[in-house]
Amino acid sequence: MRRSDWGQITPALLYCCMAFNFGNILFGIDVGSFGSLQALPSWLRSFGVLQNGTYMLPTERRSIMNSAVVWIGKLIGTASFEPLLERLGYKKVIYIVCLIQVIGIVIELSATEWIQFSVGRIIAYIAVGIVENAVPSYEAELAPAGLRGFLAGNVQVFVHVGSIWGASMSYAFRTEIERIGWIIPVAVQLLPPLLLIATVPFCIESPRWLISKGRKDGALSALNRIRPARDSATGVTSLEVQAVEDAMNESYAMGQAGWMDLFRPKYIRRTTIIALVFFFNQTTGQQFANSYGPSFFTSIGLGLQSFQYSILIAMAGLFGCLVAVATTDIIGRRYLCIIGATLAIMFSALIGGIGPLPNRTTDQNNVVIASVILLNGVCKLGVASQCWLIGSEIGGIQMRKRMIGWATSIDVLAAFLVTFCTPYLQAGPQIQMGARVGFVFMGCAAIALFFFIFFLPELKGRSLEEVDDLFKRNLWAWQFSTAGTRGPGAQLADIGSVHEDKRPDKVRLSCCRIGIEVDADWTGSRGLNIGRGNAVRWNPGRYHTSCLRAGSYVCKDQVSMISMCSVPCSAARFQPRPLVANTQTYPEGSAGGAMSSRDSFCAPAHSTADRHSMVV
Repeated sequence: MRRSDWGQITPALLYCCMAFNFGNILFGIDVGSFGSLQALPSWLRSFGVLQNGTYMLPTERRSIMNSAVVWIGKLIGTASFEPLLERLGYKKVIYIVCLIQVIGIVIELSATEWIQFSVGRIIAYIAVGIVENAVPSYEAELAPAGLRGFLAGNVQVFVHVGSIWGASMSYAFRTEIERIGWIIPVAVQLLPPLLLIATVPFCIESPRWLISKGRKDGALSALNRIRPARDSATGVTSLEVQAVEDAMNESYAMGQAGWMDLFRPKYIRRTTIIALVFFFNQTTGQQFANSYGPSFFTSIGLGLQSFQYSILIAMAGLFGCLVAVATTDIIGRRYLCIIGATLAIMFSALIGGIGPLPNRTTDQNNVVIASVILLNGVCKLGVASQCWLIGSEIGGIQMRKRMIGWATSIDVLAAFLVTFCTPYLQAGPQIQMGARVGFVFMGCAAIALFFFIFFLPELKGRSLEEVDDLFKRNLWAWQFSTAGTRGPGAQLADIGSVHEDKRPDKVRLSCCRIGIEVDADWTGSRGLNIGRGNAVRWNPGRYHTSCLRAGSYVCKDQVSMISMCSVPCSAARFQPRPLVANTQTYPEGSAGGAMSSRDSFCAPAHSTADRHSMVV
């Protein structure tokens, strides 16, 4: 992320993202409240059984209510997302989410039996399954490439805001034994859909969705609302819309993709990567800490303050998410996943090693408590926050919605596996691991670490349309961050570079089908620093595949002459070269146009890929 990227944030863009994030709060409140509800005396009196004078939730019932029936609803929602979105668009999908959520919560509030309460959660989780696909996809489509991690990677931040909210409501009623003690914590789940209904009507529809429906004018109008005014005035938004349309046309010209293409050679690598990313999201410890944190503390004799611990678990997760959002566009998705998995191994080992000890000291108890809390924090720093961002990026043009739908389906199955099996692993009739269950999550984190190092690609700073080109090249995971791209996707990644210099008297470049247009008055001879890549590429009669690449200074001496100034050529990776005579015929991807042989240009000293070998 460059400092200039922040100049692309507008109040309208923030509003749209914030309004949709109420959907993440919807999910988070359920996560936080239900984990704590299971320890509320009032809820246990309604849905538990009396054993030895104490109301308890039997292991089998707890396992079902936390996993089986709930994840059925989420799986239905996940499968429904793509067809609903294709027909209705993001805003109408959110209205459907609100209706489903309200129905589910009303059923929960009227429940007198645990089966009815579970039916309500199934319906509510249909809404969750839809919204957790819709929100990151919508925000990724609105965000500029350099800010996608900040704007679209905050899913878990707002999930944790909701989780803290839900857990705090349960804490407030921890001593209440009457029915009202659980009614109010459940009823607050009605607030997020009400907030969505109030705020989403003022959001824009996704420009990419509008373009896919042939509504190019509507897409331009929507984009002009969320981009800086200078972009609209200078035609940059028009360029962005045209580039997205060209990328879509180019992709669909090679054939339309369907669900079965997920498992065909073109997409199978991405399908496998994102499935494993979401699998490790659930199996490296965060699902255990969130769902069973309070009951785990109770099972090892630390239940007196389990409500406070559950709030601390949520706060640690929130802190991890905030750090991730602030750094993902700087450090990258891959490195955050590696860091998170490394720390998860350590904290899981402490839980499994110290938790089972008999007659633990106060210090040892504190280590176990801190390890569970911090385990959630480091998981949120790593894969738990990055999976949603990676899922919204990796599918490319045609498969993005299907890819994240597939990924969240795996997430559902993995969460079911963890939530269903954990009670039996901890205190089942045959397996009683207790705190040694930490070693299970340690093993999963170790496998995840290996996967992140060797197989997870880095997509930081890439446009959504660049992804297909990157995967065509069969690169190693560590090569993605430096590999070159071509086509409209590369151009979209470059459009943000015009913000590197915000002075209005500077030249703003446009890439068009016949060349390069300088559509602002030129007042200097030194040139315009246009970002972080190389130079401009000329493709006569075709869309320019990479236009505003960094470290370059562009001058306009004549209408038909663009030359590179020599100022940045002192950089190690650039060197001045003479332009050939203006009668030269230039192959695609090389210099072109009528240029004077007396000028010079900068080209990379060591060109290894298309994206890093473009010259003017």
